[in-house]
Amino acid sequence: MDLSLTRAILFDLDGTLVDSAPDLTAAINQVLTERDRSPVTEEQVRGWVGNGARRLVARALTGEDDGTPPDEELDTALERFFECYGEAVYVHSRPFPGVVETVQALARAGMRLAVVTNKPRRFAEPILEGMGVADAIDVVVGGECTEARKPDPEPLRLAMERLGAASRTVLMVGDSRTDVEAAHNAGIPVVCVPYGYRRGVAPEDLGADAIVDDLSGVVTLLRGAA
Repeated sequence: MDLSLTRAILFDLDGTLVDSAPDLTAAINQVLTERDRSPVTEEQVRGWVGNGARRLVARALTGEDDGTPPDEELDTALERFFECYGEAVYVHSRPFPGVVETVQALARAGMRLAVVTNKPRRFAEPILEGMGVADAIDVVVGGECTEARKPDPEPLRLAMERLGAASRTVLMVGDSRTDVEAAHNAGIPVVCVPYGYRRGVAPEDLGADAIVDDLSGVVTLLRGAA
């Protein structure tokens, strides 16, 4: 992995920059309670995050990873989930240690930064504001910004286009196999953090080009490649 030409970084959001599971759980449980369903735990939600809100809600309704509730039920529950989550998107969510400092340092150093998430942009942007890093992020690509979502490379390619960055100058940073596959599909290197929402996959089995202890490790890798 040659990072000597890196001038831009694409970050995943949930599980990489921010621990959003507490607020996601609260919104999910509000939806379930209104439907006289038993609440789910935060740990369950952590295991379900990573494939977009529709899959998250489907898993919560069925209690199964590949559960498929009736479309009408899922559509109604998803709409209500968006309402609940939108009202409290950054209440108990918090950035992972070192994230804010690292993102701000990279921006000061002149690195072009983007967030590429399967979460709708209308939720991603207030989270970045709450974290205090919105001013450091040049581009936000949400799940609705392209026809396909990660692991398809289309969202990453859109982010690179908006950043004006050639693929040879771009690094992806994520926490899951979805991020790794998206980066590889886009032809760019990918570094993963060992925390986040890996859906039971060990960090060393994600297929990333490197694993860092925390986000500051990205700065160390870039310095070593300079």
